Amino acid sequence: MSLLYSLLLMLHIMLGSAALLLFWIPAFTRKGSLDHVKFGRYYANTMYMVAGSGLLICLLVLAAPLHIHGNNQSVVDVNQGVLNIRLFAVFLLYVSWLTLTSVRHGMLVLRVKQHRHLLRRPMHLTWLVGLTIGGLALLGLGLWYSKVLHIIFGVLGAIIGGQMLLYCFRRHITPRQWWIEHLGAMIGSGIGAYTAFITFGARQLLAGAGYWQLLFWVAPGVIGALVIGHLSRRYHAQFQGK
Repeated sequence: MSLLYSLLLMLHIMLGSAALLLFWIPAFTRKGSLDHVKFGRYYANTMYMVAGSGLLICLLVLAAPLHIHGNNQSVVDVNQGVLNIRLFAVFLLYVSWLTLTSVRHGMLVLRVKQHRHLLRRPMHLTWLVGLTIGGLALLGLGLWYSKVLHIIFGVLGAIIGGQMLLYCFRRHITPRQWWIEHLGAMIGSGIGAYTAFITFGARQLLAGAGYWQLLFWVAPGVIGALVIGHLSRRYHAQFQGK
């Protein structure tokens, strides 16, 4: 199992590094252009693999925490060590789910455009409901064990999942609302990717930062939410002809 974990982690890191760079190409190319569409697909396909490998890695850690991370635990309090490993794995598992669901929703919204009844298929709704309920469950874990990251991303994920569900079932949408929804979902996937990188990939570098590391952990979510809000208002006004 350790070998499988190591191979998956290596693949996850390589794909994740590529996705973090690919995210910015469609972000800065003209919307609807050939480069935007092409690199947007590259980013989405890469993120599917990143999030999928992340889910598998977290499941392996949850199944055998000591077998994978046992060398890092003190013999004095093994139970607490196992609990901490599993709590962190649950957090990263949810971030992977958030990332995968956001990319999937963003690409589907772009594909169906005004035909939103296609978003109400059981498979897609399962992803969205799982994201919403999972966020509430993560929030509960955070409150019970006093984990700030779990609380913040539990609330964030539940709101994102609820908004996606609302979009699927809303009776009427404004002209080109699907474009704003697509934009928000793709930026949301970037929030998940950069959060996972900072909390997992760069946590050794931030280990000595004390409570300041929490600022780095939540920064992608806060910045991303502000950007989504700003662009949504901007494009909504533009599409309304104001």
